[in-house]
Amino acid sequence: MKFKIAVHSTIAVGFALSIAACTPPGPPVYTGPGCLMYIYALPNLRGYALPVRDDTAELSSEWSKSAASAQVVYGTWRLYTQPNYQGFMGDFRAHTDIMRLKPLHQLGSLECIMAEPPPPPPPPKY
Repeated sequence: MKFKIAVHSTIAVGFALSIAACTPPGPPVYTGPGCLMYIYALPNLRGYALPVRDDTAELSSEWSKSAASAQVVYGTWRLYTQPNYQGFMGDFRAHTDIMRLKPLHQLGSLECIMAEPPPPPPPPKY
């Protein structure tokens, strides 16, 4: 009887492992807010908005010449007037609305210098 249980258990474990190996990986696990800001083409958070989640060493010339305002949603961002993180413009921490970038229409690069921490894990269920 014990032999039968051991054989059935081995078969069940092998089957479960084979199914797990054939299952495609799921979507990436969300680990927290991280970094997010929006750059707007017009002052006062108006016009087209460009979401930015990662460090950007050089904005496209269209956005660099049209960036007029910004909204920091997650993280702390450092903005620069020139590409490659040159020409310090300022540091901005979430949640901040920058109604008018100074100097206007001269955003060259930006980097998230501190990501927003992930939310705490849920309490255990008993």
